[in-house]
Amino acid sequence: MERFIIEAVKMKKIEPDEYLCRFVADSKGNIIGESVAMDGDVVIIKVGKNFIGIPVKHIEDDGKVLKIKGLFSFDKAEELGKKWAERYEKGRI
Repeated sequence: MERFIIEAVKMKKIEPDEYLCRFVADSKGNIIGESVAMDGDVVIIKVGKNFIGIPVKHIEDDGKVLKIKGLFSFDKAEELGKKWAERYEKGRI
């Protein structure tokens, strides 16, 4: 029973709204931007004037910030962010 409880704590699920309005750090702890939206299972992060999209499976809650973990393609992240931004802009017009 104790092992089950420990595993459940390790696998704590973050609710979608807990991803929003949070600073996001790379794997070294450097702040790269702020989470601004969810697009399905992708967290949209504002980095300067641009947006990137990181799948939730590559994000962990590190207390004060969301931290990117594991390997991911920055080119793919930029592509996901650009597609989201284009859809978002079309919806605002």
